[in-house]
Amino acid sequence: MKNRYILYIGILFLSGILLTGCTTKDSTYDTSKIEIVDGEDEGEEETKVEEKDEVKEGDDLGYLSNPDEFTKTKQTIGEESTAEYSILPLEDTQSNGYHVFNFNISTSTEGAPLPSFTVDPILDKGVYRVTIKNVVKDESGIAYQQSKVVDKGAITGIYRAVTSVPNTAVYEIGFLANNPFKLDYIESDLNSWKISVKVAYDLDYSPPTIDFGSTEFSSEQQNIEGMVATDGAKISSYSYSVTGGILKFVYSVASGTSNPIPSVEAKYDDMNILHVTFISLSSDKVSGWGKTISLPSGIAVNVARAGETSTYSFGGIGGAKPFKLSATQSPNQVIIEININ
Repeated sequence: MKNRYILYIGILFLSGILLTGCTTKDSTYDTSKIEIVDGEDEGEEETKVEEKDEVKEGDDLGYLSNPDEFTKTKQTIGEESTAEYSILPLEDTQSNGYHVFNFNISTSTEGAPLPSFTVDPILDKGVYRVTIKNVVKDESGIAYQQSKVVDKGAITGIYRAVTSVPNTAVYEIGFLANNPFKLDYIESDLNSWKISVKVAYDLDYSPPTIDFGSTEFSSEQQNIEGMVATDGAKISSYSYSVTGGILKFVYSVASGTSNPIPSVEAKYDDMNILHVTFISLSSDKVSGWGKTISLPSGIAVNVARAGETSTYSFGGIGGAKPFKLSATQSPNQVIIEININ
């Protein structure tokens, strides 16, 4: 199994269709070239986990002493205000039966309340979405659409997602099995807080066999063997960004099985148009628009759907440039990266 549990690109926020650019600044990214579109449904059922009973040899993750305090329901603390907050370097550590993600947050506004902080389970995508409001500076140490891998007890890691909502930070903690969480906080100093998301390890999880696609860039045809329409394979949204000469186009995917990745292939035609074809999907909320998506650097994507097949044709690349077709689980994504230099 290739690239197990690797988290790349994150990305989904808010129901509905968002077409504004991300306004949160990050020195690694040209934020004018980051977009998010989300057409997901609320309240989708949790993806089933079918295989169990395997733990990595040598792992000693401990056991929860207070399992009743952990949940999979949405939790919110703090309140909205006019105060402006900063996120300091994020910390994550292993504890007894759970992994803790510490968000260190401060403000220069005297008497400011605890910031609005929400953890929302997005179960069909295998993530806990953390939303922090009124953030004007983010020094977590994780760049947009980058991640920090955990890979312990069915917890994959945490990544920083793109959002079109101003002064809002979004992070997603990936999990694969029975991983409830607990939300805590302390006031660590005057106008400073440590907010902790504690995610329980699953000591019995055994991953399904998943094809995560390519690990190298190439101009040759690339394929992922995955789920089809009869398995409930679908696309719910897309996002894209450009950094370092690499265009990343990310599809949010799901299915009704423990393998959320659909079958897909990518190849150039004689006109150097890169066709990304999802062979068999039960639904696709992106291609159903039947229009062209304009991307940076003069690239455009023509989307089409015929029967159960969805095709995304990337034109204006300027030749058969190297690309990579890959996938991730928790978040459940198919990713096409194109070297546009």
